Amino acid sequence: MHNRIAPGAQPPSDGLAALFDAVETRSGIAGVSSRAIGANEAAFRAMHLDLGEIRAALRAADFAPPLVTICADVLRIPDRFDWTLRGTELVIVARRIQSDGYATLNLDYRDSTSASLTVFTEEMDGRFQAIAVTAPDGPQPAAFIFDSVPAMGGVRIHLPGRQPVETSLGSMRDLPPRAMPVVEQALQIECAVASLLREQRPDLARAMVGWIKYWSDDVPGLARITAELDKLLVAQAGATLTSLPSWQKNARVAAG
Repeated sequence: MHNRIAPGAQPPSDGLAALFDAVETRSGIAGVSSRAIGANEAAFRAMHLDLGEIRAALRAADFAPPLVTICADVLRIPDRFDWTLRGTELVIVARRIQSDGYATLNLDYRDSTSASLTVFTEEMDGRFQAIAVTAPDGPQPAAFIFDSVPAMGGVRIHLPGRQPVETSLGSMRDLPPRAMPVVEQALQIECAVASLLREQRPDLARAMVGWIKYWSDDVPGLARITAELDKLLVAQAGATLTSLPSWQKNARVAAG
């Protein structure tokens, strides 16, 4: 696999973080970011998130909830990041994932089979890996490398039987039901932010709108903003094709 995003195609993660911070401060949009941590689930939603800060927040709260949902336009993974998931479903929905260096998510199946990692993304900059470790009498640890976007939009690393597997996902309906309200709200907020960035950052706004529109049929509640999405797409030259996710864009080119 290879990185599908050309070097320099988008600003560094820190640059986007500053941009989104400014938008949140000045826009007046309510609830651009939110954080909720409990014993049964945790949800982190913002335009820009740092996976290291999320892990630290969970540790500080002294919770290991069975479901952690992360929704962002950009998710940064710091260099040498390492996080072990024991009995936790980690759901990541981010238009762009930027890994600064070597990073690892460990799925520990020695005492439980419920840990999983689900990732939906459109852009990948850098790489990270998921290592699945089973019981001593089980298979050897399995490594799953993330260095390009999932072929169908999403992917899940889990243990449905004896062997850890990677399952391709082509619909957000495959997400855990409890994660869906977080995802829906995140995409609605992203639409509002994209509309504000249309003049200042048209390329970024088109990418955001294409990401939202592609999944709008999968996420309940997004249909009501389809008209606004269409307006944004029409306002940008070539948006019908260039704002589509790479896997859908390639399919349309092949079909034509």
